[in-house]
Amino acid sequence: MRARSLRDLHLAAKGLGFFPKGFGKRALILSNSGGPGVLAADEATLGGLDLVDLPAALAARLKADLPPEASVRNPLDLLADAREDRFGLSLEAALDHADAFDVILMIHVVPFMVDATPVIERLSALAKTAKRPLLHSMMGTLEHGRAWFDAMEAAQVPMFSNIEDMARTASLLARCYQIAQKD
Repeated sequence: MRARSLRDLHLAAKGLGFFPKGFGKRALILSNSGGPGVLAADEATLGGLDLVDLPAALAARLKADLPPEASVRNPLDLLADAREDRFGLSLEAALDHADAFDVILMIHVVPFMVDATPVIERLSALAKTAKRPLLHSMMGTLEHGRAWFDAMEAAQVPMFSNIEDMARTASLLARCYQIAQKD
């Protein structure tokens, strides 16, 4: 695969460092903010990823567990005040339906009034046994950002400080995977 830019080369190298074989193009976006979720969806689809529909059982489970205002479609919007319970149950539910997705892109916009440490602890614990690649982007009040990034990357989840780079990396890895399947 030829990189179109130095940025793409850097993103592909980072992604392949975590997932050397790449992965398929069926993506789920899990976010606690609607705007960044939509921006990630746009970047992902422009890069060739497919934002697949949620399996009916997953949608029903999330509708039962999430607040009524949450958006239970792809991208998922857990709402801005989501903490470790909402992030954890949503990722766990998605991983229970992992056969529907090739990759899960997570977005965590950290509001100043929410402690992200418990969220990171929960997500990194789930990531250690995940049967699908996970990528994660954090934005907002990142008081302990380096520690949070380190914890997720130790759980084999590449971290990004913006959603565009995360979605672009996923698109590049899906393209690598498709090329390898042709050979």
